[in-house]
Amino acid sequence: MIKSVIWASMLDYPGHVCATLFFGECNFNCEFCHNKNMRKLDNMDFDKEILPKLLERQELVNYVALSGGETAYAPDSQEILDILYEKGFNIGLHTNGTVPEFLEKNINKVKFIGMDIKNNLENYNEICRVEVNIKNIKKSIDFILKSGVEYEFRTTVYPQYVDASSCINIAKYLKEHGATSYVLQQYNKIEGAEVEPYGEEKLANIVKECNNYLNTRLK
Repeated sequence: MIKSVIWASMLDYPGHVCATLFFGECNFNCEFCHNKNMRKLDNMDFDKEILPKLLERQELVNYVALSGGETAYAPDSQEILDILYEKGFNIGLHTNGTVPEFLEKNINKVKFIGMDIKNNLENYNEICRVEVNIKNIKKSIDFILKSGVEYEFRTTVYPQYVDASSCINIAKYLKEHGATSYVLQQYNKIEGAEVEPYGEEKLANIVKECNNYLNTRLK
């Protein structure tokens, strides 16, 4: 179910202004997630509250990003994706990569995939606080890279688990598998959190070190 909408975002679909639809379901439990509270929000009616407004503004904003939570886990995400595709929207899909089958099923309907890589692939369970099938993560990375679709692999630099060596290992893995770019994003401290974000200088140094292996930028 869709919990929230940003009607004009500059961040969620590279190079375009888009509307971003947030689904509430997720199979991870990352402690730094700033979208957790969305689960408490009432469900929005896609047919009555969202689609009419999207169509009304389509000439101005023809890009829609589906985000979360985890889009693939939302029971109505496939139906909504199909409707948006049939209406002629350019669709971007944000994912944690745990359901490669969802990507494969919809690859001809999406123009962009943004995949979060939470940490070094050997150290996933702790940061996600669930048991993660790393084979599916790797399968999604490989599939995206071979699909020809525009992509963005990104890591939120959460100091409790993610450091320079984590990001460098991810950059190396992506490079070895054919990626041409990598994105790091600052951890935004949420209410009640004790972990402080890295300072700007330290974060810039991590980006610089990753650039030794793969073109990396800070988002």
